[in-house]
Amino acid sequence: MSGGGLLEKAMGQQMSSEGESMVNEVVAEALPQPLPSSKLEISISVKIGAAVGLIAFLLMWFLDSYALQDIVDPIPFGLIPLAMFGGSFYMVWSGLGKQKTVVLVVCYLLMAGVPYIAGMTFSESITISESELSDDSSEITLTIRGLSPASNADVSISYDGSIVYEETVAFSMDRSDGIGDYGEISLQVSDWYSGNSDSSKDYTVTVSAGSSESSFLLQSLHLQRTVNDVKSATAASIGTGADCDSSKDSCVIGVALTAWAGLDALGSNPPGGMPFADYTLDATLTHESGAVAISYPTVTVVNGLAEWDSANGQYGGGSAIVGAEGSQLPLEGSVDDFDLNTRYVPIEDWGTDDYGCYEFTVTVTQSSPWSDGSEISYTSFYDYEEQGGDQENDPNNTNPQDTEEAWTVTTNCS
Repeated sequence: MSGGGLLEKAMGQQMSSEGESMVNEVVAEALPQPLPSSKLEISISVKIGAAVGLIAFLLMWFLDSYALQDIVDPIPFGLIPLAMFGGSFYMVWSGLGKQKTVVLVVCYLLMAGVPYIAGMTFSESITISESELSDDSSEITLTIRGLSPASNADVSISYDGSIVYEETVAFSMDRSDGIGDYGEISLQVSDWYSGNSDSSKDYTVTVSAGSSESSFLLQSLHLQRTVNDVKSATAASIGTGADCDSSKDSCVIGVALTAWAGLDALGSNPPGGMPFADYTLDATLTHESGAVAISYPTVTVVNGLAEWDSANGQYGGGSAIVGAEGSQLPLEGSVDDFDLNTRYVPIEDWGTDDYGCYEFTVTVTQSSPWSDGSEISYTSFYDYEEQGGDQENDPNNTNPQDTEEAWTVTTNCS
């Protein structure tokens, strides 16, 4: 009995130990097992990638705004969400594996395209992307991009803080190019020009179409039309030998005339160029006695082209380009002087060639709206005299010595 009892106890303990072991194994299999560290990292990668993709998706909606693209070049805006989508795709792709690549590509393309497709389909937004001056400088054409079902637009222009033009004009997005749909509005400059545009006085145009509005700063150079500074100058062409009388070593054989008309410059600097200004210019060289030496033909300047009556070559070629590279306008004569690099008016063509003081006056006039019609002029002064010889010790000039003629700048003729 006692032996059997010991044997039964031993067998019972063994069965109990084996049963406990089996129970432990079943429980262990039923409980969730900790993930390997690599799988945990992949899961975090997927989550971060998805978050980055979501942020990029939201950015796409904001960057679809035409008004925002009008403020800053849209190219860097587009790169930001694209770069984020690229990083997001890589992180999610690394976590999910290559077998889901096709699905991922389709999902990301849809995410990237939805904001722009929705914006193009449902939003109404315009922006003035550029302005262009016509060949004759009479019109400025605005290019307007975006989406708008409107058939007309309200246009206003402000100058120096005040409204100078308001009009409702026909308008539609009836054109397209590689960028997208656009419309155009042309504005006649003479209808609203009020003065020169500069850093303190700008022209701002605003276009309202439907529920959208856009403003644009017009280019200052296109709207600098009022001449407010004029300068004049002459330079003598000096002859020697056979060019002069036998009693002179050198002499003045003519003068080259130059005028400047444009924007007021600091100090004595020549005026700034105005390639789109329209004006007329008159130039006269007058002796102190009142006698006119040279009355240059009236020069008419339109859109940078200066023209005048050349009198069959007596006054140069009769035309010149002015304003594009400065305000200087050579008033040519009939004879070339390579030292002066221009053509001068020979002294035999003057109305008077007496010694004394000469005034060279340049006068510019403009009509409305470029000016109120008042004249702007400038006068420079020159002494034409004979120098040398023995005039002082021999007042009767009984034994003259050779002399020289001079043409020099002076302050006035009084």
